[in-house]
Amino acid sequence: MPRLAEEDNKYHGLLEDIRGQIQGACVYCARVYGVKDKIQEAGIPLLDEYMGHPSVLDLMADGRQVVIF
Repeated sequence: MPRLAEEDNKYHGLLEDIRGQIQGACVYCARVYGVKDKIQEAGIPLLDEYMGHPSVLDLMADGRQVVIF
């Protein structure tokens, strides 16, 4: 996701189109891949409800659609 936040990235516009719908990024994965600071700089919240991961069950129970890529 940090590369998508770069304005010269050809997919940057897509990120901006959905920015208001992004719940956040997994803090565990962000740490493992070494991009936690970049994700925070991009203004994407870090999710840490279940052992460093977002709670997919909570998101779905809240009526949200979960998209994982």
